[in-house]
Amino acid sequence: MNNVFQALKLDYCIIKASYSKLIMIYAISILLGLSTQPIMPVIMIMFFCVSFSGLAFSIVEKNACEKLFGILPIRRKEIVAGRYLYGFISGIANLVISIILSYIIAIFSKQQIDILALFLSMTLAFCYYCFAVSISYPIYYKIGFSKSYIFITLPLYLLLLLIAFLSEKTNFIENIAQVLQYFFEHYILFLLCGFTLGIFMLLISAIISYNIFKNTEL
Repeated sequence: MNNVFQALKLDYCIIKASYSKLIMIYAISILLGLSTQPIMPVIMIMFFCVSFSGLAFSIVEKNACEKLFGILPIRRKEIVAGRYLYGFISGIANLVISIILSYIIAIFSKQQIDILALFLSMTLAFCYYCFAVSISYPIYYKIGFSKSYIFITLPLYLLLLLIAFLSEKTNFIENIAQVLQYFFEHYILFLLCGFTLGIFMLLISAIISYNIFKNTEL
């Protein structure tokens, strides 16, 4: 387990010089929140931080650091686990920051935050973040970041296509409306289910990524 945290720390050291880019994301989210709804940062920050979570792949590839990972006394499954753990922690940290910013916006704009809308936004934003990371990471491991950059919006397109397909072939809209109505009345349960689903997607994706990465030459 210690090696997993070492791999996580290595990813942090690789990315930390790029953290200044987050300031722009936060600033844009704050402006949108002030002009629309205070909870807007929750949605915007989690959406844009998907690409930020893949920066480790970009920097490692750009600086040809793959061989560094090959000589470190860390097994490949620990490298993968560390990267996914970093992605998960980064998602949670940005979610917390976005909630804090939402309350700051509400105070300055003298608006009230609808708790139900906040919980719904938190859950959906975190689920999307986990879904996007789960789709992106295996692609990065398979073909590299530079070649897969065109797929950066693939998770969003897949989600929209899935919703469109289900809407056409099933009573998806009616069924999801009923489910959402239930969760609106039990929003804590909705939050727990959403976070559990997000973690489950990351675990499945990590297994796929490891099976790709273990056969990759460093």
